[in-house]
Amino acid sequence: MKLSLIPTHHAVLLIHENREELSNSLWDELQNISPAHRFFNQTVLDIDTARNIITWANTPYNDEKIALISFHTASLPAQNAMLKVIEEPPIGVRFILLTSNKESLIDTVLSRVQEFNNEEQRTKNEEPALEFLSTNYSNRMKLPFIISLLAKMDEEGRKDREAVRNFILSLVEVLRSKKVESKYILETLETASFASDSSASGKALLEYLSLLLPVTK
Repeated sequence: MKLSLIPTHHAVLLIHENREELSNSLWDELQNISPAHRFFNQTVLDIDTARNIITWANTPYNDEKIALISFHTASLPAQNAMLKVIEEPPIGVRFILLTSNKESLIDTVLSRVQEFNNEEQRTKNEEPALEFLSTNYSNRMKLPFIISLLAKMDEEGRKDREAVRNFILSLVEVLRSKKVESKYILETLETASFASDSSASGKALLEYLSLLLPVTK
């Protein structure tokens, strides 16, 4: 994704599973445009970083300046601290928030940003779901991307439950596009709600769906 594709809204939210790769690419562009732009990159966005962002935003500058804020999760104190500056930034200040875990954001933050969904990325994310649903029941769990998904670790070294959840949600989108019976869509949504639970097994959830969902073409 290029910087030119991102809306010029004062606060834009990007969700991307490879956030570090994308944020580094965007930063390569930004730092060549102006020395005033800043890159805040953390696995967990904490209150100290939030305060640094606020100080940076309130420091006067004669031209536009952009903060690229990349994180996997954000603490509640950090989010609450940044609410006002995200909603009403000083003139010429823009924020690009990039996360691999939208679920960590509170509703009051989400209501203050413009979420940007890249159509190309959305289509790419749905390709594994299409393949999963078009594969016969006995081979679904043997698909290479399913094996990789279940072995994937998050940025904190734990089983990546959010990646499993996102995959299940992509199944929902494909089921809707295929006009599959609503009972399957509702059951898949219900399954997705369990995926973030630390006691849930991603493998068990996917095995359940692999046997439940009809083969589509």
